[in-house]
Amino acid sequence: MDRKAKLRNHQQRAAFISLATAVLPGDILEFHGPEGTGKTEMLYHLTARCILPKAEGGLEVEVVFIDTDYHFDMLRLVTILEHRLSQSSEEMIKCCLGRLFLVYCSSSTHLLLTLYSLESMFCSRPSLCLLILDSLSAFYWIDRVNGGESVNLQESTLKKCSQFLEKLVHDYRLVLFATTQTIMQKASNPVEEPSHASQRLCDVDIDYRPYLCRAWQQVVKHRIFFSKQDDSKSRNQFSLVSRCLKIQMGFHHVGQAGLELLTSSDRLPWPPKVLGLQV
Repeated sequence: MDRKAKLRNHQQRAAFISLATAVLPGDILEFHGPEGTGKTEMLYHLTARCILPKAEGGLEVEVVFIDTDYHFDMLRLVTILEHRLSQSSEEMIKCCLGRLFLVYCSSSTHLLLTLYSLESMFCSRPSLCLLILDSLSAFYWIDRVNGGESVNLQESTLKKCSQFLEKLVHDYRLVLFATTQTIMQKASNPVEEPSHASQRLCDVDIDYRPYLCRAWQQVVKHRIFFSKQDDSKSRNQFSLVSRCLKIQMGFHHVGQAGLELLTSSDRLPWPPKVLGLQV
């Protein structure tokens, strides 16, 4: 691709900046947390925001969604689209879904080959702005077994995936959202003080234990932690902590409806607010 064509693609992808105040083309974001804390649900809302037409408050851009868990819920995505459309119709839903490319991968090798094959699509489709990977940690235990006692062999394929993901995001000015699941959790403390939001959010941060390869840890620019609150009064809410290059960006309680990200210039509310926002 010549320089003019690349510039044209970059300009068209610049529209994706408005997805969230802290997200820019070329960013790699990780959603991290235990199972059932709303990571995939958040991805559905992000996907819907992108594929909706501009007249309906969307970005009208294309999305590649790589599902490694085989848990993609098309009905849930359609429900979100119907909720957001002012006048929902089968034709409009089909038009929105026409901007979504759904890919399934069954192993880390399969994922790597898929990424290689997708480069031509990113090159030829300047409206393709968002790459979603749910989840990057799906093959962790399989790779550990296949790699034997050698850590290098265990991490070899994921390392190549991470490096190529960084190349795709950089060369084609994409935004990448990838989920990782918490598999190494600290022992729960039976003695817990009364529900203090700040304490719970700090626990989420302290509980983070990186286990994926160093290549992935180095390319992530934003890491967002998800955890479901334990107390009965807020069982429909999730805690979320956003970190940018290990610098505190914001604390929020996130309801099932969505989230809000703060820029570094925003003043942090204290104690954190309880939000009911949509992405």
